[in-house]
Amino acid sequence: MLSRYFTASILSAGLFALGCSASRDVEVTGQVSAASAQGEIVLEFFDVNGNEKTSVHTAKAEADGSFKATVSVEGDELLVRALADADADGACSDGEQWGEATAKIEDDKVEPITIALSSAACPSE
Repeated sequence: MLSRYFTASILSAGLFALGCSASRDVEVTGQVSAASAQGEIVLEFFDVNGNEKTSVHTAKAEADGSFKATVSVEGDELLVRALADADADGACSDGEQWGEATAKIEDDKVEPITIALSSAACPSE
């Protein structure tokens, strides 16, 4: 009997924690442009909550640079980083083009995002 009570308590606590999560799904659309990008365009989506950035999703842009993704976030801001991954290693390497844009989340939506890639020094994170 005690083990049933314990099991029920653990299950209830787990369901309560899931139900209290502040994350929500946000649809993100946009366009990536580059003068002469080589390789697939890899996108990384970050949940921005105060001073903290947490990677929450990765995707690839279509051949024309357009993208559409649904990401689960808790913060009020979203950072999208795009990389023309010429060496296909999934990370920014010297000489690869990349760019990023930040969007405010309002009513679980963001305005379409435009990202222009350039050959700037890779981001530190």
